[in-house]
Amino acid sequence: TGAGQVVGLVGDAGVGKSRLLIEYRNQLPAGEFAYLEGQCFQYGGNTIYLPVLTIVKSYFDIRDDDSEDTIKTKLREGTNLLDPSFKDTVPPLQLLLSLSVDDQSFIELEPKLKRERIFDSVRNILIKESEKQPIVIAVDDLHWIDKTSEEFLDHLINSLTNARILLLLIYRPEYNHQWGGKSYYTQIRLDQLGEASSIEL
Repeated sequence: TGAGQVVGLVGDAGVGKSRLLIEYRNQLPAGEFAYLEGQCFQYGGNTIYLPVLTIVKSYFDIRDDDSEDTIKTKLREGTNLLDPSFKDTVPPLQLLLSLSVDDQSFIELEPKLKRERIFDSVRNILIKESEKQPIVIAVDDLHWIDKTSEEFLDHLINSLTNARILLLLIYRPEYNHQWGGKSYYTQIRLDQLGEASSIEL
């Protein structure tokens, strides 16, 4: 309905959070939603933008065996199809994906400004896409997220109030975040099954 939501699915290791995400994804009506997923890994905390990269690659249908020219074509065509005025998002996306950047003026920016442009480009693409269709974005194992991706999520969450986006964040109880007080944040606690339910299972 245009009111973005953030849902935190919280539970201890092995309780079934990722399984619940799979079941939820399989029940989404086909063709009615865009579904994008980012994954954090225990060994990936020092790899910046790790879950963001997964989301961007999924959105632009970028595959591991795509050549650099193919990826650049997908970025140009994808952003032009979304909105012709979004051509300025291409250089930040090229940098994000570790490609050679075609825009010299962008190359010459300070690192902080480059990061801001990356944040804005990914956010603007997701917000614009949500005007076409609702989007579900899931980020699994958030407790292992790298600092830069975490800052991007903060940036995105602050822009969700008028977007048709459900941001589903899955993490363990020890993970601390800054958006628990948002009016559009809901936490779902997933606890261990009780004895009767365990026996039934």
